[in-house]
Amino acid sequence: MTLEDLISLSERCLQIVSGLDEDLEEDARDMIFVGEPDLAIADTLGIAYSHPDLYAKFPDEVYELAKDPDYTAIHRYLDLLEKYREN
Repeated sequence: MTLEDLISLSERCLQIVSGLDEDLEEDARDMIFVGEPDLAIADTLGIAYSHPDLYAKFPDEVYELAKDPDYTAIHRYLDLLEKYREN
């Protein structure tokens, strides 16, 4: 996945959690700005922790990234993504 793909994905994730935690959303935008969209995605997954039904709304690409241990910040949400993922 290219950096541009990750940025686009992180922006899609931000839309899912929009309005739920302004501070973490701002942190996620900062991560996108500095070229760390994977950390932005992790921030959005963190926001969803308080709203677990949102995990099912995350794009399949996030689930695929979560299965990759190289994306440590996202990988830690794998169990939650699997638990709430729509079949």
